Amino acid sequence: MPLLKKKQFQLAELPADLKPDEQVWQVRFTKEIFRSYEEYLKSMRLYCQRVWTCKATGKTQLTYEEALVSENQANEKTLEFPKEFIPHVLRFVQFSTLNLDDLIAMIHEKLIDCFIEGEELRGTKEKAERPCRVLKVISSSKSLLYKVGWLDEEGKVDSMSIENSQNLVRKKTPFSKRLLRVFIKKSTIQNLPWVLSNKLAKQHGIPVEPPEHLKEKIAKNAKRSNGCSGVELELEKKNVRKVKSLQNGSDELHAAKKQKTDKKIKEVVKYPIEDLLVKPSPGDMFCERPRPRTDFVAPMTSVGDLLMVWDFCSSFGRLIHLSPFSLEDFENATVYEGDSKLIVEIHSALLTLLIKDQGEYYDLIEQKKRKDVISSKNWTDYLFDFLELEEEANVIGDLVNIKHCQYFTLGVHVKLNILGRLVHWALLTDAVRDKLDQCIEQQQALLAAKREESMEEARKRKEEKQLKAANGGGLQENSIPNDSIPNGHMQNKEIQKHVNDEAVCSDKRAPVKHKLNAMSPLKGGKDTSRTAEPKRLVEERERETSRTAELKRLREEKKTREQEEKEKKRKAQKEEHFHREMEKIFIRTNALGKDRDHNRYWFFQREGRLFVESTNHEEWGFYASKDELDGLIGSLNPKGERELALKMQLEKHYLKISTAMQKRAKEVAQKVVLDTSVLRRSVRVSVPPKDGNVPPFLKYVNKWKVS
Repeated sequence: MPLLKKKQFQLAELPADLKPDEQVWQVRFTKEIFRSYEEYLKSMRLYCQRVWTCKATGKTQLTYEEALVSENQANEKTLEFPKEFIPHVLRFVQFSTLNLDDLIAMIHEKLIDCFIEGEELRGTKEKAERPCRVLKVISSSKSLLYKVGWLDEEGKVDSMSIENSQNLVRKKTPFSKRLLRVFIKKSTIQNLPWVLSNKLAKQHGIPVEPPEHLKEKIAKNAKRSNGCSGVELELEKKNVRKVKSLQNGSDELHAAKKQKTDKKIKEVVKYPIEDLLVKPSPGDMFCERPRPRTDFVAPMTSVGDLLMVWDFCSSFGRLIHLSPFSLEDFENATVYEGDSKLIVEIHSALLTLLIKDQGEYYDLIEQKKRKDVISSKNWTDYLFDFLELEEEANVIGDLVNIKHCQYFTLGVHVKLNILGRLVHWALLTDAVRDKLDQCIEQQQALLAAKREESMEEARKRKEEKQLKAANGGGLQENSIPNDSIPNGHMQNKEIQKHVNDEAVCSDKRAPVKHKLNAMSPLKGGKDTSRTAEPKRLVEERERETSRTAELKRLREEKKTREQEEKEKKRKAQKEEHFHREMEKIFIRTNALGKDRDHNRYWFFQREGRLFVESTNHEEWGFYASKDELDGLIGSLNPKGERELALKMQLEKHYLKISTAMQKRAKEVAQKVVLDTSVLRRSVRVSVPPKDGNVPPFLKYVNKWKVS
């Protein structure tokens, strides 16, 4: 039984007075039965949380079901433990105070280096290696000796001898430390000290009465395992009456504890979870899921076969030499009760593939001495031979119609059933298998090339980053950057020095003039004519320098943005090219995902519709417009595991699906316009065109057919 918080978990009891016709809910893996759906959901939430521990192996952070599976696997492993070692291991385990790792190491070291009674070994006798069995262990002063019985071909003892350990060897190690760990956990009911179950101890003759110094500790552990806390044990020692008083109010304490636990469980729910367990919350805003359309021409029960056959013919068209055709034409051709060239070409291509495979069908054709070339006149004979080989009861009644060339009078479900069986045989041919292997190899090569490119780009980015860091560090150590100097500081010093030098020289050249200027009342006794001009120049130079630096910074930012945009565009083009190449190779269609009700969603590359398959595989529907696709995505709840995965896939392929839907909508609209419009003709032309009223599927021509 899995553990919750290292304690035994009690399952819910069976409800009393259950009626045979009463509606109940049952947990699949615990067999618990609940009358209330809320109680069932509450238990399922707890079981789905990763708070459980496997009792046998000690693994944590498991769901209840995972812990249960782990315990069952551990139980199976314990059956593999060699029987002759079980009593010896149990004697070491009983009442041992070592921790689990030390106990395992001690037992493994002591038992691996010696042989046990009943163990089958390989020994050397008369210079030949023979199987033997240890009958008795004989201890001596120097070493251990073994009385062994030599086994014959039937496994019976034919002779006995005394051998030492040097002449005996094991075929393989009898048990591993991991198996020993599982066996110890399975065999014990307490740890530190380890205590075996009474039944197992008595079965192997191991004492069950603990030593005096361990009795008290074992009793404490037993009470803890029964659910008592350490506080209650101390209270029991000191005062029994206080414990009883606490027990009188245990109902209120239990209710408060249960409420706290429920609140904690509610808080630790991590989405996504199982879709059916997701409850609507007030903040959820989802669109109403649009209803899929079901206006198929073929019967609903045959839509699955219709899509399978069409997808196979579209994917392997080059291989079977069958040019592509639309799903709508194929559907109309299967329903059409007259001769259809499209149906004839599909049967001929599939039957030709089976003949080229030279398998069971080819042998039957050879026996009947038919020609290897299938034509529009004899294709029903080859189909009749295939159905005879298939020997299906549901088509035997239709063999007569096929033999008399009345294939097109068959029902739609019979036609699609026959085509489905032909596709099943075609998938088993060597040609199709080789094509699939080739596509898988090409996909792996593309993925490997993409990984190498990504690694190379990452390496280049790392080198550029390191180079930039190195250049920046050298600049800080060897020189002072210009940005760290205040604007115009160095220029002001140089210009001021130049002005002072010029003033000194002028004083030496014209001392009288300088004195007159100094005494001039217009200048206020000061000479500012020479100092005013350099200050103005300094300010202009500062403004020019800052303007130049700003322009340079803007140019660099613009250049960086352009480079980043080019890099993003290059990566997008490369990613688009990669997906295009993968789509060219991809010939196997998988479902995009499932919704909460396990309905599957399919999208085919050459069809502008998103198909929905029910759980029982019998009902189908489709979405054909972008609005319906948006409504479907908006209705998916990301809190559920299945709907979250489906939503991610739909968003990933949104552009491709919506583009295909819009393209199909335009084609349908153009077709409607052409069908409803009245052609304007000249009065001189009175004869209508020959193919004016012929459906498109009757105009099909196989352009890839090998003549």
